[in-house]
Amino acid sequence: MAVLLFTFWQEDTDRGVFRSPDFKRLKADLILYDIKYRRDARGKGSQWVVQADVAKFFEKKRKCEFDNVKITFLPTGSQPVNVIARKGLYDLDQGDLRVSGDVVVRGFRDYVLYSDQLLYDPQDMTIRSPGTAEMVGAGGNRLLGHSMIYYIKDSRLILLSPRAVISEQGSEID
Repeated sequence: MAVLLFTFWQEDTDRGVFRSPDFKRLKADLILYDIKYRRDARGKGSQWVVQADVAKFFEKKRKCEFDNVKITFLPTGSQPVNVIARKGLYDLDQGDLRVSGDVVVRGFRDYVLYSDQLLYDPQDMTIRSPGTAEMVGAGGNRLLGHSMIYYIKDSRLILLSPRAVISEQGSEID
């Protein structure tokens, strides 16, 4: 496996020389800004695309951290699913992806999902929200649940302990 390392130099205005950043302080082996990464599966095309303000690669841990991340899942034959979050963590060996912080998901038909955390499992191509999940429809209707599983390939959704809030009628159904 070949590793390509980029070093970003900063100019020291007092001495007119270049110096390297302190990588021990940064704690990452490689830091990239304004990245776009496409995950392809052999013979299957693109699985997902990640865009982030910052990506920090940790070679020994085999992990990548993202700041201000947007992920677009590209299931074959289905509409894309877009995920936006403040933070992301990608396990390079397992292919697992975790996002957290003000998570917003679009692509569940007419609904937008809000959650604190989502997990992507590449083995069964699912997106899971282990905590509270709220889905808001185009008409303002809301579905609240304790956890959610979305099967990307089949466009199927399971919401645990759902509670519907119907805005047009001004009432709640428990």
